[in-house]
Formats: sequence, C-alpha cells, structure tokens
Amino acid sequence: MKGFFQSLLGSLTAFIILAVGSIVAFIALIGALASLGDQPLVQVESGSVLVLDLNTTIMDAPPIADIGAAVQEAMSGRPQPVTYLLKVVDAIEHAQTDDDVTALLLHGNLLQNGYGSGLAAISEIRQAVETFKSSGKPVYAYLVAPSQKDYYLTSIADEIWINPFGMVSLNGLAANGVFLGSALEKYGIGVQTTRVGAYKSAVEMFTRTSMSDADREQKTALLNDLWSTLLTEISTSRNITQQAIQKLSATDAFFTAIDAQAANLVDRVGYLDELIDHLGSTHQYAVSDETFQQIDLIDYSAARSLEWDTTAKDGERIAVVYAEGQIIDGGKFPGFIGGDWLASELRRLRKDKDVKAVVLRVNSPGGSAVASEAIQRETRLLADEKPLIVSMGSYAASGGYWISAYADKIYAQPYTITGSIGVFGMVFNIEKAAENFAVTFDGVKTSPFADIYTASRPRTDAEMALIQKFTDEIYDAFIDKVAEGRSIETVKVRELAQGRVWSGLSAQNLALVDVMGGLNSAINEAAAMGDLDYLTIEQVPGPSTFGDTITMMLEETGAAPVAKVSSPLNEIAAQVDVLTSQLRGLNDPRSAYTRMPYGLEGL
Repeated sequence: MKGFFQSLLGSLTAFIILAVGSIVAFIALIGALASLGDQPLVQVESGSVLVLDLNTTIMDAPPIADIGAAVQEAMSGRPQPVTYLLKVVDAIEHAQTDDDVTALLLHGNLLQNGYGSGLAAISEIRQAVETFKSSGKPVYAYLVAPSQKDYYLTSIADEIWINPFGMVSLNGLAANGVFLGSALEKYGIGVQTTRVGAYKSAVEMFTRTSMSDADREQKTALLNDLWSTLLTEISTSRNITQQAIQKLSATDAFFTAIDAQAANLVDRVGYLDELIDHLGSTHQYAVSDETFQQIDLIDYSAARSLEWDTTAKDGERIAVVYAEGQIIDGGKFPGFIGGDWLASELRRLRKDKDVKAVVLRVNSPGGSAVASEAIQRETRLLADEKPLIVSMGSYAASGGYWISAYADKIYAQPYTITGSIGVFGMVFNIEKAAENFAVTFDGVKTSPFADIYTASRPRTDAEMALIQKFTDEIYDAFIDKVAEGRSIETVKVRELAQGRVWSGLSAQNLALVDVMGGLNSAINEAAAMGDLDYLTIEQVPGPSTFGDTITMMLEETGAAPVAKVSSPLNEIAAQVDVLTSQLRGLNDPRSAYTRMPYGLEGL
C-alpha cells in the first residue's frame, strides 16, 4: 500500500509540474505573439536585393502550427524553418516588376520534412527564378555545401559563388528502401499480403529482404527519366553539354570549390564577406548595417501584403485545396490527408456559389483505399458543377492518382512521381512474438470470419482468399475509374497500370497527365475556365495569421547563410521517423491500400 501511495504521489507531482509548465509556456507564447504584433512592418527600401534563405522546408500547403510547435517557438525563440510554395513563387514573381528590388540572392541548404522540398516543387521555384532573371535583374547564389537538389535550384543563377572550402554534389539519383522481412520474422511478427499489379511493390518492404526484379525495373526507369531531365536543365543553365555533366557525375561526383569552378559548375570562389562587399558595391550599400541593401523573401511577402490575395473567404474566387501527405481514413490530422476532412472541404466548396473553380494540389504517395474513394466521390460531384483542375506536386501516385482522375485537366511537372495504379492488402499477427513471452490467445466466435482481423494468429487460406477478393475488387474499381475519368479504354489502363510508377513526362505520354506546368499555371487555367476577370484565391487550408494566436506559425527571417549538413545519426533517426509515420498511416478499415512503392521519398 505504501508503494501505491508513493507511486500516486509521484504521478500527481509530475502532473502538477507539467500543468504549471504548460501554463508558463502558454503565457510566454501569448507574450511573444503580442510583442511581435507591436513590431513595425518591414519596409522595402529602394535598391534592395531580395534574399531567399533556403534553410527551410518548402511545403506545398501553408504550414499548420500545433500548440506544441507554437510553445516550443515561444520558449526557444527559434521559429520553425518552414514555408510554402505559393508564397515563395508569388514573392519572386512580384519582385520581378518591383522597382525597389534590383536583384535576387539564393543561399543556404534546403531542408526536407515530410513531403516538402520535393523535386517538382523546387522545379517550380526554379522556373520562377528563371522568369525573374529574364526581366534583366541579376540572380546570385552563394553555396557552401549544396546538396544536389540545392545545386539544381541555384544553377539557374547568373553568378554562382562558392565558399573556398565548399563542395558541390553531382552524384546522381538513388532510391533506397528498408526491408523488414527478416526482422519481422526474427521477432515473431507475421505478415500476410495480397496485391494486384506486377509492380505494386509497397508490400515488399514488409515481406522481402531486397528489391524484386519488377520493382528494380520500374525504379530504374523512373530515376533515369528524372536524372535525364535534371541533367538537361543544369546543362542548359550552365552552358555545358549534357554528356559532359554526365561524365563529371560518373567520374568525380563531388567537386571542391576550385574543381567546381574549373568545370564551370560555379563562377566565383569567395567567402561570404567578399560576396557581401561585392553586392554592396554593385547594388545599394546599407550604411547602417554595413552590408548590401536587402530584404528577406518572407519579410518582402509581408511588406507587400502578397498573402492577402490568397486568403479570401468570400466573393467570387478560385479555391486552391491542398492534399499533402499520406491518405488516411478519418478526420484532419497534421502531416496526413484525412479522407473525411478533405471530402467535407470539397463538399463545402462545391456548394459555395462564389467558388467558380477549384484547383486540387496533390502531393501524396496515396494510402487508404476507402479514404481515397471518399475524396474521389466529392471530386466527381464537384467536377460536374464547376471546373476542377489538378496540380500534381512531387508525388501524386496510387491513391494520389485515384483522387485526381476525374479532373477536367491534370497539370504535372517532369519530376512528378505518379501512376502506381494498383492495390495491396496487408495484415499482421503477433502469435510467435507472444509465444516468446509465454503469452497465448484463445476465444470463441459465432462465424468463421468473425475474427478475421485479429492480430493473435495468422489468417487461414479462406480468410486470405477473402482479403484477396477485396483487393481484386478495389483494383477493378480503380481501373474503371481511371478509364472513365481520363477517357481511356479500360484495356489500355490495365496495360499501363499494374502498380507501376511513372515520371510526369512519361505519364503525359501515356495520357495520365494533360499538361506540363506548375501550381500557378493550374490556377490560371482554373481562373480562365471559371470566367474570372480578377483572380482572388482561397487556400484550403489557408496560411496562419496573427489572428490565429496560439496556432501561429512563425517564419524564419534574416538568418545568415549557414550550411546545414545532417550527420549519419540524424539520417538514421529521420528514417525511423519516416517508417513510424508510414505505419501510422496504415489504418484503412478493409486493410486495402493504394500506395506507391516505399523508398522514393526524398526525390
């Protein structure tokens, strides 16, 4: 009894400490937000260089802050390094014709959390930078230890500087996956699967110890497509032949500052202070700060009130709806696409007469088949009443394609990973694992299939046959929906389906995609189809504002260029986190999933 009360007292003490700490954090948060609200709005001074700090994750959708992140920011004073695509692109495009902006500077290393900073999104930013450059205003880039993705983005610059101790990576693309087959067997966790489609390899992560031949074939073809496009764009920007860059990648892969300059991958080798002096003398010198006149892109967006045009709630407008993350069954959950939540938002927009057209921005590898169908049902109804344009981001595969199929027009990027039209089912059991701890199971039931989803034992042949039947039915429905939505013969869809992933360019050749273009291209198409003279946008979910108080997501601004290189331990931790997130998303009521292969995240 004494031990019980000691335990109880300890729990109560911990609870009180946690409660008090939460209250203090909440007060600190409110104080921080209040003080920020009193700060004057940053002004855009004449002769400013627009600075894009790449030390951030660039999501497709506006970031959603939860209370935990907001408290952490208030307590640490360090904003979360995250922003979103439309904000970055709109700021760059607006600066192109802004007389107060004379140049653009890119610096830093892109961060990648979740499905952010994907190649397709970075390609859209690169296109915006190229348009800025075509206006006659110079673009500069400063590199320290750029990743291949960083270099791809900055290679469009007129003048690329690199730190004397910097290094450029040009080592190619790879798709590596984790295989848990032996590990699960070792620890007594049983896995039984069903699937339709020779290339539907997502289940192999849990059943095999290496890639299947079919998966190796499809991923090789996909990476070759993406790599070829990457080489073409870099070679054009740097005025180097594609063959020469391919040779550089194959023979050297990594280039010191001097070697990179000799290979024409960069223009100048110099320290950051030298670049600052150069920009100060070339453009406008800021005497008060002893640096060049500059403004951070996030500050610039706020100063020019650019986000106001994308936060409309009433009046005639275009709705941009973000489907970003793994598709799960249920409501709204950070980092995932809740089928019920997204379906309800599409239904609301369908019934709103002032919403003249909808752009569905998809950045998803797929997920729950039931949730995908709930979303697609609403896309079909919406497309019957008003224009629906799909803009594919870095991923729009499997369930991501399922929810896209009925759009009036599908836009994608060459780097989009799409297709993966296939279905798999997967069930786990812990019978052997439990035996290792002398745990057994027993029970009664009224019908043969009453406990088909129990984790206490493997499924019988009859049960697996039933699950396979579900899988086949969903696959047939998937095929029929793509055939109907895309106006392609069913037999043709079956040929190009089989769970195979395609690049955006290949998907266009197969009629799975209509147009190569980014999010703004899709928005302009929707505006034209909706007969809107003045473009007003509502984003769903929309960007956070100061009025959101405790859910405010702060933007990191004004940070000095710093190389952020992950350690091997960080990489391992990140992979474990990704795996945990993927497992949490396997919540389909029928254990049936339309999900692209694992191992492609990060491209």
